[in-house]
Parts: sequence; C-alpha cells; structure tokens
Amino acid sequence: MKEIKHGAPQIPSPLRVFITFESTGWFDTSKEQKEKEILPQLNKILEEWKENGSELLGTFDRDIFTAGHAGPNHWHACFLYNIPDLQTVTNMTHSIREAGLDRYIRLEASIGRPFFLLEK
Repeated sequence: MKEIKHGAPQIPSPLRVFITFESTGWFDTSKEQKEKEILPQLNKILEEWKENGSELLGTFDRDIFTAGHAGPNHWHACFLYNIPDLQTVTNMTHSIREAGLDRYIRLEASIGRPFFLLEK
C-alpha cells in the first residue's frame, strides 16, 4: 500500500470558502416583502458576486426535508466557492449588511481547503 503523508494544511490559492446562509428575520416578513424587496435585493447581490473573481463550485439547500427555522444546523443553504482573497470574502459578507439584508439573512464564511484524499 502506498504511504500517504498528511502534513500541515496549506492555505490554498484561490481560497476554498464555505458560506452558510440562514434565514433569520425572513419569517417575520410578509409574502409581498419577500417577493418585492428581499429576494430582488438578494438576487442582485448574488449576481454581483459573479463579477468579483469568485468561482461558484456548488450549492446545497436543505429545504427538501425541512421547513421553518434552521434549527441546530444554523443554516438553510450553503455555497461553496473558490475566492481569490480574504478581502473579497469580506466584501461578499459585507454586501448583505450594506444592503440591509442582515435583518433577514445571516451569512458566515469558513475558509478551508480541498479534502486531500479526494482532490489533489
């Protein structure tokens, strides 16, 4: 069997970023607010993220077997990106705050790396 070495993790470039998305104040809004205010603003931000040098690798929405508040997982959906640098990550999370959407949505970014046994 081939020896597998597992040294200290190396910070990848681009950064591998896992962003969790939680609906918070969303549940205290009307259908009209969601459709006419919140979702259009969120969609605009997500479209802008396509222009910042990031590469969306995948998304995962837990809504098939869940409804309502996020529960102990503390997220409803997640996004996996390759992002060029820390400032871009900060700009992405700040865009939610700047638009006032942090009243309805919580984002959290985690920096990681590709799993060494599956991605070389």
